[in-house]
Amino acid sequence: MPDVQKAIQSIIQAVSATRPDSTPRVAPGRVICISRDLGSGGGKVAALLGKRLGLELYDQEILERIAKRLHADAETMRAVDASARELRDLWLYSLVTGEDLDADHYRRQLENVVLSLARSGGILLGRGAHLILARSGALRVRFTGSPEACARRLAIAQGGEPASLLHSIEEVNRRRAKFVWDTFRVRLNDPRTFDLTINTDHVVDLEKAVDLLTDALAAVG
Repeated sequence: MPDVQKAIQSIIQAVSATRPDSTPRVAPGRVICISRDLGSGGGKVAALLGKRLGLELYDQEILERIAKRLHADAETMRAVDASARELRDLWLYSLVTGEDLDADHYRRQLENVVLSLARSGGILLGRGAHLILARSGALRVRFTGSPEACARRLAIAQGGEPASLLHSIEEVNRRRAKFVWDTFRVRLNDPRTFDLTINTDHVVDLEKAVDLLTDALAAVG
């Protein structure tokens, strides 16, 4: 079986400028958007990449900043965010914040927060950041994997039996895909919206996935 990671690195190196060390020089303000299936390891890779390159990682920070803009309590917003499975459920936000909050208003707040964070650079997890920053020069990456492999990885990280986690994985992935469709009218798994897609069924060593992303940063202008 061919070494997938080596093959991808060879392609990237073919279009990358030669440099004296193995770590690309990341310009200030560089942005990486990471979309991931639950259990695919995308969140772990984001944390490792941020540590290696000295970049801030933004996940819940995005929601907290939206809450601040809406003058709402961040903890309450997180609870509502977790329970609102469709954008039509945004009436819950209105109950919490007292704002007349519809889908368009929420999207505008989300876009403003993502653009604000992108000005100083960092790694943005999920929430359609790869679409908001499509023309910004950000590196846009998607992590995916089969439900079975993701369940095994999640079971190791959180405990439990892989078979019992399959439903949760499928439900979370469905909600994430539905959010992106409802908000941006784009399919979350559309390969044209990403610069690189990594299937962690094959790239199982997450440190190697970090290596791939550092190389990709040098390849993407």
